[in-house]
Amino acid sequence: MQRSLEFFPVQLFAVIMGLSGLTIAYAKAYHFLNFPYWPYLVLLFIDISVFFVIFTAYILKWIKYPEAVSKEFSHPIKSSFGAAISISFLLISIAISDFAPPVAVTFWFIGAILHLFFTYKVIKFWIEHDKLEVKHINPAWFIPIVGNVLVPVVGVDICGEVINHFYFSIGIFFWIVLFTIVMYRMIFHLPLGKRLIPTFFILIAPPAVGFISYFRITFGVIDFFSLFLYLIALFILFLLFSMAKQFLKLQFFISWWAYTFPLAAITIATILIDSVYHQWFIKLFGLLLLFLTTVVVGFVSYKTYVAIKNQKICVPEEE
Repeated sequence: MQRSLEFFPVQLFAVIMGLSGLTIAYAKAYHFLNFPYWPYLVLLFIDISVFFVIFTAYILKWIKYPEAVSKEFSHPIKSSFGAAISISFLLISIAISDFAPPVAVTFWFIGAILHLFFTYKVIKFWIEHDKLEVKHINPAWFIPIVGNVLVPVVGVDICGEVINHFYFSIGIFFWIVLFTIVMYRMIFHLPLGKRLIPTFFILIAPPAVGFISYFRITFGVIDFFSLFLYLIALFILFLLFSMAKQFLKLQFFISWWAYTFPLAAITIATILIDSVYHQWFIKLFGLLLLFLTTVVVGFVSYKTYVAIKNQKICVPEEE
């Protein structure tokens, strides 16, 4: 099957999400777990390099094959991954803020403005589309919502609290709404297709990222609401661990990257909790999660490299 830029999938921006999440986790490990600085720097270099490769490729696809991009953004499932573009900018801004704050500001402005556009566009698409069916609902629908909660992480150092609260409120409110819809679909309708099963891990991300964002907005406060968010993320993590057999038997798809960012998010949240409570078991759990996230990102990266080598990326996908 012939590869072509026309079939460069927007889902590949999930690679940036996973790499950025791991990079941020190692930045927190440096600050709070006495890790060396160099793993963060190495990961940051890889993260930014891969970001520019993927972003440039997608811009070229947009220029050369605009109809293919339009088709992705009007697809009931793939359209949600469009917001991974703006999330990538926001995550790069968080990842690089420890090394080059002025650069982080630039990425933040682009990501925040672009993500609000994607949020409106996707919600409008959901409301107006006359061909959406229950079978199209899946955890990837959280992607346009999760990004809003990311904005305050760097935003607290850039703009006023009203803007940060605006983005945070949108993310948390629509997380609750969508979680109800997604749970209804999973319980009362046909199971997700094999390609989408890894997206179950996305369920971890909204409460985990919500905790991180709230931690930044309140300048390090741990209260009932922040613990509520963290413990919901923790419950979902353990629930998914109990379903491990279902994930281990899957063949590789690009959707495997859905494992990575949510694991990184719960890892970062755990490290932040340890920075306040300083309990040995929390620190140990954070280290275990950091190890697990590193292994998962490394393994998924390897499987992606093999898929590229075997010319299984940038080819027409089965619907």
